[in-house]
Amino acid sequence: MTKKIVRLEDYITAAHAAHLLSLKLDRPIKPDYVRKLKGVRFYSLNSTSKLYLKTDIEAAFVRQKQITQER
Repeated sequence: MTKKIVRLEDYITAAHAAHLLSLKLDRPIKPDYVRKLKGVRFYSLNSTSKLYLKTDIEAAFVRQKQITQER
């Protein structure tokens, strides 16, 4: 079985992904939140580090948090 060749220049870190999303949405997005996005493909460097596919991050949409009123 052959391994698929991964082009690392197509992937970005969580911090860079958060920066791109912050610029796109005009509000702060934390790197921890990028890790929770569904549908974003990633490449694991080791057990703690991941790189995220840049095209998936650019296509991602983050809804603004709804503040509910207490009764």
